[in-house]
Amino acid sequence: MKPAEVAMDPVFAPGVPVAVRRLYADRPELFVPADAARPKRQTSWSGTPANTLGQLLVWVTVCVGGWILATIVMGAVLPTTVTIWVATALAALAVLSTAGILVKSVVEDRGHKSVRLQHGQYLLPADFDEPAARLLTRAQRAVKSVLEATVTRRGLLDDMQNELVLPEQLWDVAQVLREQTVLRARQRDIARGMATAELDTVLGPQRRALALSVAAIDRKVALLEQYATRVQAADAALRAEAALADSDRYLDLLARTEPLHNNTLLENFTDEATALRETFTRSITAARSAGKTLTLPE
Repeated sequence: MKPAEVAMDPVFAPGVPVAVRRLYADRPELFVPADAARPKRQTSWSGTPANTLGQLLVWVTVCVGGWILATIVMGAVLPTTVTIWVATALAALAVLSTAGILVKSVVEDRGHKSVRLQHGQYLLPADFDEPAARLLTRAQRAVKSVLEATVTRRGLLDDMQNELVLPEQLWDVAQVLREQTVLRARQRDIARGMATAELDTVLGPQRRALALSVAAIDRKVALLEQYATRVQAADAALRAEAALADSDRYLDLLARTEPLHNNTLLENFTDEATALRETFTRSITAARSAGKTLTLPE
């Protein structure tokens, strides 16, 4: 399967911890595509046993050699009792340090462990072909637009539960697109040989089923985009309302610089405020209506 060339972000299941999502930004090389086997438990011993053993032997040699040298020097300049106590303390410190290094070498790195445990709960750009990646990128942009909107952050669309519903919607879409990618690749592989009537009999219905699935997801993504557009319209009305709140300051500015001979400007501001409130109410209602259409086919 040829990986997608469309720039896109990975998709995580709703239950994946935030720390794992952030880990992708710092160490993307740890993450494994869905068609690869689950990563094995990895430690310094399992990854590079020879290198780990070499480092441990060097450390032990340094500790023993340093302890012997320190004991000789202290024995020459310090009382015997003091030398014994200090040497004992240094030996204990060396033993504890060595034990810590041993424990660290057999304990799995947190990043590797997170990726191993969450394998199957994330999908990478490499998991999608070009058509699937394009659809998924559109869905990601729409969801991001809604979640970052001011009306969402202020709770004006609370009844839509966007923070819970949209990540689930995106994950569902991604899983379907991943399956479409796999089936498209399989169909291409099967169709590479000689075309026969028997093959067409089998592949024909499968291709139609795949086309129907693609069309359904395309409609789903379009609904997400429609919802995002409605939310953006509500956001624009909210910004306009915030700008209108400065009207009194503009009137005061005019009063200071030029006498107002009529109330036309004041009346205009009042009319705009009324119209804007109605526009904002309509845009919020439209956004909620668009959000209620977001359901995947069973």
